[in-house]
Amino acid sequence: MGFGSSGMIQSIRNNAKQLVKRKSYFEKDVDSKSSNSKKIVDHKKMSPAQFVAFKQQLKENELRRQKRLIVIFGGVMTIILSAIIYFLFYY
Repeated sequence: MGFGSSGMIQSIRNNAKQLVKRKSYFEKDVDSKSSNSKKIVDHKKMSPAQFVAFKQQLKENELRRQKRLIVIFGGVMTIILSAIIYFLFYY
């Protein structure tokens, strides 16, 4: 009673063939002639003193960002808690 099973089998085979042919996005070969993306080469190296200063600047930026988030989160939570207290006790 296989009315049309040959079509299904052919469809399954075609799908399987397409899976084999597919390559991952990262496995594709890049043609160097037509591609604008080139390998990034860092020509400027940091001295140890510059690296320490760079790390210090990153730490300061992260600390500033964390303080800003705490202030914003605290303000929002204060507003939410005051609204909850108002609706629970005074409304």
